Amino acid sequence: MDSNTLSNTENINSKNVLLLGAADGIGLAISKILEEKNYNVYVTSRKTYSSSLKIKYFQLMATEEKSWLKFTNILDKENIVFDLIINTIGILQDKENDVIPEKSIKNLNSASFIKNIEANTLATALCIKYLVNYTSNKKHVVIANLTARLGSISDNNIGGWISYRASKAAQHMIIKTASIEFKRTNKNIILVGLHPGTVRTKLSDPFSKSAKNIFSAHESGINLLKVIEELDLNSSGKIYDFSGKIVPY
Repeated sequence: MDSNTLSNTENINSKNVLLLGAADGIGLAISKILEEKNYNVYVTSRKTYSSSLKIKYFQLMATEEKSWLKFTNILDKENIVFDLIINTIGILQDKENDVIPEKSIKNLNSASFIKNIEANTLATALCIKYLVNYTSNKKHVVIANLTARLGSISDNNIGGWISYRASKAAQHMIIKTASIEFKRTNKNIILVGLHPGTVRTKLSDPFSKSAKNIFSAHESGINLLKVIEELDLNSSGKIYDFSGKIVPY
C-alpha cells in the first residue's frame, strides 16, 4: 500500500462525513454503517430522513443552486467542514416521470434525457462546486461520487440506455476535469467516481434479474468504504469499481 493512502495516515474514524442522497438505498446503508462506528455523520436528501437522531439531517435539492446556497449558509453558521464526502445522488428509472432506459435511439425523449443529466451530472457538478470550500485541511479529503460502468465510453460494447450512459460519461468528465484543477488549487482533495455494481435498490430492481452478482445496499456500502480507505492522491480523477479496480473512461 502506498504511504499516502488514507488508512496509513488518517483512518476514516472520527471524521465528519457528509452523505448526499441518503434517504434510501446505498446512501442510507452507508449512513447506518458509519453511525454504528460513531462517526460524525451528516446527511442530505430531498425528503425527510428517518434513521437516527444521532445523524444530522439537511434537506437539499441538489440540482438547485438556491438550495445549495441555503445549505452552505448553514454550514457557515455552524462552522462545519468535512473530511469525507460521498455523493450517492442519481437516477436510472422513474416510471412516474417517464424516465425509462432506452433500448434504442428511437425511444429517446428530451424530458427523460434532461432528468438524467440533472440527477446524474448536474448534481455532481454542483456538489463539487459548493462543497470544495467545506473540506477540512487534513492531509487527505475524499469526495466520492457514485457513478456507473455504463458511463465508460471505451467499455460500451452493447449500446442502449443512451440518456443514462451519456449522463454518466459526462459525470466522469466533470470528475476528471475538476481533479486536474484541484491538483493545483486543493492538493489534499482526492476526487473520484465509484461504481457500486448491481445493488438491490429501487433504482436498479427492475434491471437486476439478469445480473451475475447482486449486492445488498449494506454489502455495497461496506465494499465502497473499503475502496475509499485505499485511495491516495494518485487516485484522484479516476473511476473505481466496488473491488477497487479502475473503470476505463
